[in-house]
Amino acid sequence: MTKGVKWIMFATGWMSFRAIGSSLILFWTITENERAAPYEWIVSLTGDFIIGITALFLVYFIYKKPSAVLWGILLAWNFVGLFDLYEAITTSILVPYEPIPELGLNDFGVKSVLTLNSIIHISAIYLLFQSRIKSYFKL
Repeated sequence: MTKGVKWIMFATGWMSFRAIGSSLILFWTITENERAAPYEWIVSLTGDFIIGITALFLVYFIYKKPSAVLWGILLAWNFVGLFDLYEAITTSILVPYEPIPELGLNDFGVKSVLTLNSIIHISAIYLLFQSRIKSYFKL
């Protein structure tokens, strides 16, 4: 297994944290907690939850069952995740949200996390087109 494949596994697994954070914030929103997200954030948070939940399944398949179909799924999954982050960055500009300022998730912290995750998705997309990675996935 090459370093590139290991990075793709890490990058994919990293996105599982999106499910944790978004599920907490969605729960707050449903229960009308004082830390609830503005309703403009619901689409982004739902996208984060879906991307995060599917991440662990994808890591398993990358490790155990690499295939050309999985390569295509990973490519699409990374683009969907990147699009969701773009939408979240746009929303964070239009409707700032500070879910947990005590932990650094103020407006700047939120934008920093969104930017970092975007860079990770872009790096995974780039690596998916490398010949050694494509051969791992039997392309």
